[in-house]
Amino acid sequence: MLSLILVLALIGCERRPAAFAFRSAPVDGWEQGDTLRFHIDSLRKAGDYQLTLGLRTSASTPCPFQCIWLVMRQQWHNPDTLINDTIECRLTDTKGDVLGDGVSLYTITCPVRQLQLHQGTSADISIHHIMRREMLTGVSDVGIRLDRE
Repeated sequence: MLSLILVLALIGCERRPAAFAFRSAPVDGWEQGDTLRFHIDSLRKAGDYQLTLGLRTSASTPCPFQCIWLVMRQQWHNPDTLINDTIECRLTDTKGDVLGDGVSLYTITCPVRQLQLHQGTSADISIHHIMRREMLTGVSDVGIRLDRE
């Protein structure tokens, strides 16, 4: 009984992200103009937050690049703030070994920025790639995560 209480206490103390979502991209070709959109609901607490970008790449349809470049447009509300970030996401090391975790899908995380946000702040975020190739293959999902520090 004591061990059950301890397990429940540890699970209850686990910090959950303020926002966490993935959107699918066509693994056989994500078009340059195809923008993925996310919404972050009103935050319950003010504080310092870490915004992170996540990518899932396919082992069966590998991305032909060692890194990809993305633009993340963040429209924060309450107070209104617009932030544009250009993000380099490294997919492999110099030897071509995948940097992410996984077997058939590799998950790669790229820290974007730390933000100081107010209670009640919400956001609309859009992400698109800016690679020279019109169709970017190998990316199956793109996501965001917002963690309170």
